[in-house]
Amino acid sequence: MAELVCALAADTKLETPEGPLTIKGLAAKPAPVFTVENGRVRFRMLHDAAIVAEAAPVVAVRLENGASFRVAGEQIVFRKGMVEARAADLQPGDALVPMFSYAEGYAYRDDVAGADAVSDAALRVAAVVPAGQADLYTFRINVTGCFFVAAGVLCKAAGS
Repeated sequence: MAELVCALAADTKLETPEGPLTIKGLAAKPAPVFTVENGRVRFRMLHDAAIVAEAAPVVAVRLENGASFRVAGEQIVFRKGMVEARAADLQPGDALVPMFSYAEGYAYRDDVAGADAVSDAALRVAAVVPAGQADLYTFRINVTGCFFVAAGVLCKAAGS
């Protein structure tokens, strides 16, 4: 399975115009999903979704904001600067490409921590941990070859 760049657990949610939907639910038909093109968030069509493995081991990528998603360790995610990384190779503190964020350098008040903060325009990894087994899905995304999981992280699709 090492050649896969796109392998999502069946229960992993993608961002769509209808809100977050599982890849298992989207697999039956072409569907629009959030992607990024020329630095702007857009919708593109998801195609050719298929199961590539049953009951395969997956990892959970947990983010500092409390969100998480389950993928195969081989799933490619984008670090800040559009640098590709395998999900299993991510380390706590790694900066990932977010769907939405304050502009880099923007000062704001963090309501959760109750402190002033400065945006680095990234989502940070808290941990990557074994997360059981799942059926794995792969798919293509028209034009851009990438997509956002509902946790807000940019990932690479198959064939790109």
